Order: sequence, then C-alpha cells, then structure tokens
Amino acid sequence: MSKIARSTAGAPKKTWRGTWVERDGMLWSPLLGSLGLVAGFTTRAQGSLAGSRHPLEEQARNRAALARSLGFDGVTRVKQVHGRDVVRRDAPAEPWPSADALWTDRKAVLLAVAAADCVPVLVADPEGPIGAAHAGWQGTTLRVAEALVEALVAGGAARERLVASLGPAIGPCCYAIDMERAAVVNERIGEACLRKVNDRVVMDLWAANTAQLRSVGVTRIEISGVCTLSGDADLWSYRGRGPDGVYGTQLGFIGRLA
Repeated sequence: MSKIARSTAGAPKKTWRGTWVERDGMLWSPLLGSLGLVAGFTTRAQGSLAGSRHPLEEQARNRAALARSLGFDGVTRVKQVHGRDVVRRDAPAEPWPSADALWTDRKAVLLAVAAADCVPVLVADPEGPIGAAHAGWQGTTLRVAEALVEALVAGGAARERLVASLGPAIGPCCYAIDMERAAVVNERIGEACLRKVNDRVVMDLWAANTAQLRSVGVTRIEISGVCTLSGDADLWSYRGRGPDGVYGTQLGFIGRLA
C-alpha cells in the first residue's frame, strides 16, 4: 500500500492514489483542501473518537477537542448501522439518527463518520453541499456512496462539480474475506473488487467505491491508499486489535468554515 505522500492533486478527471498528507498528527485530503474545505482523517494522536471499548465520556471529550482544533463548535455525526441511509445534518445535537451517510449545505458544520477499517467517503460540491459516508463491506455492497451522491444532487449539488476523496481503510493487501462474504459481494456488486491471492479472497474497498462514484457521475476521485492495518500511519484497526479486544476508532471529517 502507498506510503503517506506529500504531493498535490493532479489534473481533473483522474484518480489520485496515495496523495493524502500528514500534518499536525492527522491525515489530510489535498484535493478537498485545495477547494477550501477542512477534510481529513484522525489518527491515534487524537484518541478514540467513537464506537470502541473506550469510555464514552473519553470519546466525547476527544471529539470536542477535535472540533475546537479545526475551528468548529462540535462534530456532527450519525449512528452508523452498516446500511445505505443518508440524512441531512446541520448541527451536532444528539441523539444521532441511524444512518451511514450525512450531508449539509451549511458552513461551520463539521460532518464526520467513524471508521477503524471501513472507508470514509468524503464528497463535495465546491460551490454547494458536502457529505460523508461510512462504507464497510456491507455499506459498499449496498452502494452507500451512490446514495450519498444522489442525496447531494437532490439537495442542490451539481453532479458535474462533485469531487470525492476516499480516506484510509483496510487495503486489498490485508482485507481477506471468507467465501460466504465473497459470495454476497459478488451477488450484490459483482466480482471486480475481488481477487484470489493464494488460498484467500481479498476485497478492494477503494476500488469498489471508486467504481460506484464513477457510475453516478463523479469523475474527480482521490484515494488515500493508506491501509489502516499495514500502512505507515499511526492508525487504529479493528482487524488489528490486540488479544484483549480493545481498539479505537478514527473519524473521517469534512466541513466548510464560516
């Protein structure tokens, strides 16, 4: 998998792999950053931020600290359920609705999805709405990235302006799945994202979500290429958790400052 690069996004209508940069203890999307957006992925340096065995109070403090450090009042989230529902969220108020993608057309709102191996899919119209989706193997096979794009377009985004960045996730180097899961993937979205390596079947979540984004008209797509399990960034990984079962969870985030 790609090392963390220090490069800028290239020409339009191209997929950039391995271009995310590390700065201030976090990973950042150059493509979305070049559009004036605050978009990236936390690391262990910010602590666990959601959905793990760490105390809820600790996670809430970590989210509040993250929001302050980025210039926002709070982190706006959803209760992730490995589905494809998309909701509009304009404020961080709880309780969080059950969904796996969220969007807003307002400034000063920091959207975030939790991930510890799943793909954070960040999508934006530079002149309009922005959104984020949580795409594990289930969300990917349910086409949650496509659902997010359609929600953004319905909310006023111009399809031809949309750009996307796929954050750190477990890469095809490490994401081996059993035959039962592979059969479900093949039935739902086909086998293009699957390949046989020795006696294992591996799934490429980045490739699957890239194909889905392209199928709904998104042509500018950036891929981090950083594997949460084997990459050189200091990241939590659900599959890489220790024998005690304790792990942490990062946030993929996107927002537009006021």
